[in-house]
Amino acid sequence: MATRDAPPNYDNELIDLIANLDLSTVNPAPPRTPPPVAPAAPSQRHTFPSVAPHRHPVLYEYHSPTRGGFTAEWSSAGFATQGVPNARVQAVRQPNAKKKKVSKSKKAAYVVFCGLQCGVFETWNETHALVNGVANSIFRGYPTLAEAQAAFAYATIRGWTRVAGRPVVSGIAQLPQPINIQNTRNALNSDAEFNGTWYVVYRGITPGVYRSHLESQLNTVGVRGALHESIVGLSAAIEKYRNATSRGESASAAPPQYHDVFS
Repeated sequence: MATRDAPPNYDNELIDLIANLDLSTVNPAPPRTPPPVAPAAPSQRHTFPSVAPHRHPVLYEYHSPTRGGFTAEWSSAGFATQGVPNARVQAVRQPNAKKKKVSKSKKAAYVVFCGLQCGVFETWNETHALVNGVANSIFRGYPTLAEAQAAFAYATIRGWTRVAGRPVVSGIAQLPQPINIQNTRNALNSDAEFNGTWYVVYRGITPGVYRSHLESQLNTVGVRGALHESIVGLSAAIEKYRNATSRGESASAAPPQYHDVFS
């Protein structure tokens, strides 16, 4: 009669193997050497408001005393660094990214919204003399004289121009407000200057999405730690603002204090 051998006891064999193992002969893993740390860049003084660099696609590398890293969102990088001592942020081009050519079309006219004198000027020399050295000046170049005149008229009728040195309460009675992102019909029908670009204010006097460059500037220029970004397309701008708000990256800031330089 055939007999079947008892199955081997693997548990006992494993115990014997462990007991006879000389741990002193096992080479310990070499300690992991941390990657070399690049020397910290000197602290950079930020000029407010900070505008996202005009590069695409990019990542933002940011460092502050409490955190650091990379992010594709300008609002995240800005909130981690703006107004924080010894913090810095820089744009890092992603691998194989093609550099976007920024159009530098010649400006036919310039508008000074806030400066030593407000108005439409056809040369840069005239404009420069009215804004150079003037704190919180606001000006913009336009491709045609007609566009410049329309922009200045749009601002003037709303009281959004200010002669430098005068208190903001007497120069601008009511600051522009962001669009209603729940109902964008009025914004789309506005007669504000428009080239398909929207302006998102993350930290400013009144955060939100604005239709014109001037409206966003009036809510950010002179505001410490102000943070804003220009976005092509209304849907994209609203999405950027909503996402930033959900991350806690939207905040109101106190308006700047103006002093009469002529007294």
